[in-house]
Amino acid sequence: MKKIKNPRLKVIKTWCREILQGIEYLHNLKPHPIIHRDIKCDNIFINSNKGEIRIGDLGLATCMSHAYADSVLGTPEFMAPEMYEEVYGPSVDVYSFGMCVLEMVTNQTPYRECANPAQIYRKVINGIKPEALELIINEDVKAFILECLKPKDERPTATELLKHK
Repeated sequence: MKKIKNPRLKVIKTWCREILQGIEYLHNLKPHPIIHRDIKCDNIFINSNKGEIRIGDLGLATCMSHAYADSVLGTPEFMAPEMYEEVYGPSVDVYSFGMCVLEMVTNQTPYRECANPAQIYRKVINGIKPEALELIINEDVKAFILECLKPKDERPTATELLKHK
């Protein structure tokens, strides 16, 4: 994102597809899925020569040996509300992915209007979306991001998002 300031929508779609394939892979590992817990643009690496995408920094990743994970970890701007409640599953990565798409499309970090993590926390817990969403003109892109930011019980899986138009 630092090299390509305003990528075309076609390029962003290609990146999204590959990122979702990586998330899908982690979430479908047997016998226990892996939750990354820190999906953000800074942890997604693009080899511009080959166009390959890698999801990096698995330092906060956890193996889902239980029905849910129970620790607060991650980057506040990209954390799903349920992470703050300390009871969550793989869908937190989909929420974070949605925030990444928001950053890719707007070239702004989500919740940049907030002065500190406490303000971000209050907005996320109260369901207040980042102001950067208002910068998106393409309604299909905005709707896709909002799908990723739905409440955990309504949020689609990476596999379901890969089928999205």
